[in-house]
Amino acid sequence: MLQSLREITVQAKWLLTLLAMMATASSGQENEALSKEELAATLPGVEVQDINDTPIPGMYEVAVGPQVAYVSDDGRYFIQGDLYDLDSNQNLTEQRRARARVDVLAEIDPSTMIVFSPAPEDVKHTVTVFTDIDCGYCRQLHREMDQVNALGVAVQYVAYPRTGPDTDSWDKADRVWCAPDRNTAFTEATLAGKLPEESCDATPVAGHYDFGHLVGVRGTPTVLTDEGVHLGGYLAPQDLFAQLEALAD
Repeated sequence: MLQSLREITVQAKWLLTLLAMMATASSGQENEALSKEELAATLPGVEVQDINDTPIPGMYEVAVGPQVAYVSDDGRYFIQGDLYDLDSNQNLTEQRRARARVDVLAEIDPSTMIVFSPAPEDVKHTVTVFTDIDCGYCRQLHREMDQVNALGVAVQYVAYPRTGPDTDSWDKADRVWCAPDRNTAFTEATLAGKLPEESCDATPVAGHYDFGHLVGVRGTPTVLTDEGVHLGGYLAPQDLFAQLEALAD
């Protein structure tokens, strides 16, 4: 079970800063190698299981949610960036992020998503899309939803109003997600600018927004596969299907 969203989000924000401070503080010192347990003890809120070996001798990976950093086993050197295996041409850091995203996506209540899908027997792939009612590329994706579904791709929408709380975009998401018929409300709001008149006290928008931070959303739409692979932003239907088929091979 994941820790609370806000707890992990806070950890993810300060992890890189904290590791950088460690590296700065130990600069110029000759330190002994630390065990995973000893390194975890220096990072409040980080568990031993968050620290992993890497293919590089003397270097640990520290991962909190999708935030990944690297620190030398003596706590002196700190690396922020992606680690590639050139022999296999694989991004090892992105693989770790993808596994973390799978855990996050599993925590989202499916009943809070707005789903556009072909018939169950025709579904070949499913993607989760963090979307914003006021996003142009989100609008284009939804305009082509019939084509996406015809290719056997189901789309699970999660709210991510980029402008944040107490803004027009957030209010639009709240109204759509509180509508009795969310699918119709979403389509009308996204493609025609028509919003439901009703509002309600509680919607999943704030929770979805936290989930978006946790998986590292930087813009909308953000398209993720069931395996946590980040496909990027808007893709034309055939391009989206081609990428999903390639990943399935």
